[in-house]
Amino acid sequence: MRVQEFNALHFISFSEEQKERLREYFELRKERGEPSRFQILRRLVKTKAYTRSVYPPDWKVA
Repeated sequence: MRVQEFNALHFISFSEEQKERLREYFELRKERGEPSRFQILRRLVKTKAYTRSVYPPDWKVA
């Protein structure tokens, strides 16, 4: 990531579709309540098979 990407002038606001999806998400969260830490961790573990780590060429993995 470049330092310029953190500049406020490069900020892109949400589109209307993204804002609507975010509102829907908050509505569902209000109805069902916040998930526990364990539910969040279980969901992350389920995605592990579909993700991979990319290291720089000179990176040494122990």
